Amino acid sequence: MKTKVCHISTVHKPFDDRIFHKECRSLVNAGFDVSLVVTHDKKETVNGVKIIPLPVSKGRIHRMIVKSHFAFYRSLRTKSKIYHFHDPELMFVGLLLSLLGKKVVYDSHENVSKQIESKSYIKPKFFRILVSKSYRVLERICIAFFSSVISVTPEIVSFLSKKKGLLVRNFPIISLIDEAKANKPKEGKKVVFYAGGLSKIRGIEEACWAVHNSKMDIELQLAGSWECEQYKQSCLGIDKNKVKYLGLFPMEDIYPMMKVADIGLATLYPEKNYLNSYPIKAFEYMACQLPIIMSNFPYWEEAFATYASFVDPCSPTDIQNQLEFLLSNPAVAKKMGENGRKAVLEKYSWEAESKKLVELYKSLV
Repeated sequence: MKTKVCHISTVHKPFDDRIFHKECRSLVNAGFDVSLVVTHDKKETVNGVKIIPLPVSKGRIHRMIVKSHFAFYRSLRTKSKIYHFHDPELMFVGLLLSLLGKKVVYDSHENVSKQIESKSYIKPKFFRILVSKSYRVLERICIAFFSSVISVTPEIVSFLSKKKGLLVRNFPIISLIDEAKANKPKEGKKVVFYAGGLSKIRGIEEACWAVHNSKMDIELQLAGSWECEQYKQSCLGIDKNKVKYLGLFPMEDIYPMMKVADIGLATLYPEKNYLNSYPIKAFEYMACQLPIIMSNFPYWEEAFATYASFVDPCSPTDIQNQLEFLLSNPAVAKKMGENGRKAVLEKYSWEAESKKLVELYKSLV
């Protein structure tokens, strides 16, 4: 009989790259009976994953209190042996499940306490720091009751729990990328590509100014969800001829677009939460054999040294200069792309990383 396991998220989309496509599907393939409690419009089974729907959030407070209650009771009904939650606001849900004798895995996608320090809407600053430190105390108490803690970088794993921590990095699914057929390339134009959250701290506006100021025939293609309508109009209004918004797409539909680009972009602002992160898009660019322009964080400069050029993400001029350099030196760009592709095949694939997740589950059973 298959062991029942349940993943829970009140924040992420139902077909989230890491939760659904990587973790849940890998566990299905490993022989587990997998449920996913998540915001969705219907109950259904997709790729072997049983999706149990949660209602749409009616604001942050509703999501954190009311929706979390729904998540607890609906996940409990699955009668699973292992519960795996993905959002910090579900900390008490995880604690309750643990007190009921369940095996609980906390999957922290980011360093949340550092992330809180970057949330400008929490004012004033001293209160933001107080909230951050209070969250960290709560997190440490709850982790004492959990079976395991997962995160995406060695630094976050060590910060959360050296004893219970497990590093499961968010690397791309190589087979999915290789199966994607490249779109027809744009003739004459050089394409700079970015896929992900379209927000101020991800440096989108600076990238738009960089291509606008360039004399070269460059098109910046953006795919993802905008932070707000005002920021969207501000960015797209910089240059309607050179900046193109493609839309919001599922993961498998992004790769055909990515494959025909000339350069991948990952110019995040130097927020505390990003300085020691592994940007998943960078590894996807590498899998598609693209050279990358990245923020000049020391951690990134060491990790991606031979696959990318590094810029000040707050400087459109710096971004412009590196774009023009790579586009004017195709041999250099090609070598970066080849180095990246080789590295992904050797050590940065989800196919290899997923084995650690499966082994953890087997040990908990």
